[in-house]
Amino acid sequence: MADDVRMLLENQSFRPASEIDGDVPILSGVYAIRLAGQSSLPEPFEAFLAERTSRLIYIGKATTLKKRMLGNELRGRGHGTFFRSIGAVLGFRPLAGSLAERVNKYNFSFQKADRDGIVEWINANLEVSWAEVPAADVPKAELALIVEHTPLLNLDGNPQALVELDELRVLCRGIAAGQQPHCEE
Repeated sequence: MADDVRMLLENQSFRPASEIDGDVPILSGVYAIRLAGQSSLPEPFEAFLAERTSRLIYIGKATTLKKRMLGNELRGRGHGTFFRSIGAVLGFRPLAGSLAERVNKYNFSFQKADRDGIVEWINANLEVSWAEVPAADVPKAELALIVEHTPLLNLDGNPQALVELDELRVLCRGIAAGQQPHCEE
């Protein structure tokens, strides 16, 4: 892996999510998201994180870091896998039936007030790092990092993927598709 990718997970590479908006480049790359200092996740996810060797919760890839990492994943503007996962883990649920009339019932989203709450939590509790990577190398770099570091909220390619996270995302998709009643966990 290139030096930039090796530096991705170094402590000095992470910055508070609340302080990066003007600095994220419009380039391809990989990114890492971790829980900051004294922050914690709701149970059982905090217990699962304690079993891991780091506070790393997600690794992602982007053809455009500014749009994908910043816009979709950290600010909830679009369809972000991490954003949906962290929202569900925090107890937010999509509007019941919001995807009922759509062909794609996978990309559920949250109502504006909930999105705002998730972004506020992200800004207060998460740190991020990114590395610019040539577009052709991005998928391979992301997968290698996921396999090596097993971030808590990555499902695809993760040898320690959490069944509990997958079940939670299925629940949210069911609520959004109108197949399950909205309920609090």
